[in-house]
Parts: sequence; structure tokens; C-alpha cells
Amino acid sequence: MGEFARMAQEAPGVLGVPEAVRARGRLVVVPMRGWHRRMRWPETGLKWVPTSPHMPDFATVEGCPMTGLGCQMPGTFTNGVGSLYMFRGIAYKGIRAEALERELRALKLPGLEFRRVSVPNARTGQPATGLYIEITDWDAWQPTELNFYLMRLACKYAPRNPFATATKEQVNLFMKLMGSTAFFNDLAAHGAHVDVEAYLREWRDKAAVYQRASRKYWLYD
Repeated sequence: MGEFARMAQEAPGVLGVPEAVRARGRLVVVPMRGWHRRMRWPETGLKWVPTSPHMPDFATVEGCPMTGLGCQMPGTFTNGVGSLYMFRGIAYKGIRAEALERELRALKLPGLEFRRVSVPNARTGQPATGLYIEITDWDAWQPTELNFYLMRLACKYAPRNPFATATKEQVNLFMKLMGSTAFFNDLAAHGAHVDVEAYLREWRDKAAVYQRASRKYWLYD
């Protein structure tokens, strides 16, 4: 956040404020000690403090960017399996876990593996089944990409395209989380035929531009 604040203060157009306001703003950033870019939370040695009931541990933090958006729209994937594995487990009503596993393994998403899990349903007592998402390679892992394949797959499984039939309130919430009108409209129009790979290529290119532009404001190696 300190690096982004420095960029926002020094680079025109990063914040949506008048240029005169940006130019006279005052900022002091106090760098952290002992932290490096390659570190993940367990390597800090710090105690995890849950930020909400849905973020009880670091595993859920890893899962949130992978499935939070892909499971957000009603009538698509459910997040968690039974009452467990929030953000790390996924299921789709009426689709067997082994069939879903085949679909997701076929994508060959870098750094990810999927394994079937079954837990007792606290409400019915019947087993709830789904997939648990394993991170197998941190360096290859692309945290958000799974979401967009889940959306496309939901259009394949659903009797009616859930994005084409979404209410105004559902669309507004989706846009707050996603931000891309173009992708939502394409998904609503073409459903299971949306070209996810083309969007991912475009976003990777834009991310590379941002990384180059922001590097001069880095505080940490």
C-alpha cells in the first residue's frame, strides 16, 4: 500500500482527483522492516488474525482471489463444500465432483491441482461433495484466472445463462467486484463460448505495463 501511495502521489492520473489536489498532497510512508517481496504470510512468523469470519486462516486468503468472483453470481458455483473449505472448495449442484474434476484438470491451469472431498452436511446429514483447490507451484500460480473459467463453465452447466438473466442488483455487485463491462457483456451474450483466453492475454499485457510503470516506486526488493 505504501508503494501504491507513492505512485498515486507522484504519477498524474493514478488517483481520480484534480491535478492541483494531487500536487499539493503530503505523504509520509514508513517502510516495514524485515519484509521482502518473495515472502508469503507463513514466512513472516506473525500470528494470523482473522479479518472476517470468512477469513479464518491463510488458506482462505489464498482461495479468495481464485474463487470469490467465479462463485459470486447466484445460480453458478457454490463456494466451499458443505460448511467447510470456504474459498478453497467449489461445487456445482447436479454435477458430480469427478466430472467437474475432469473439466478443470483439462484446463491445465499453472500451479493448480484439484482433489475430490466429501464432508457431512450439517443441515441434512448427507455427505456434501466437491473439489478442493491445491496450490502446487507458487511461482506459476495465477491467482485470479480460475474465476473466469468457472464463469464460462457455469454457462455450460446452467439451463439458462445466469449472466444473461441476472438482475440489475446482481450486475451492479458483479461490476463492483470485477470492473470489466466488456467481459460481463460478452459472457452474457456468448455464455459458454466466451473467449476467456483472449481476455487473459489482454489483461496480462496490461499487467506487464503496470509492473514496468510502478517499479520505480517500489520500497522492497
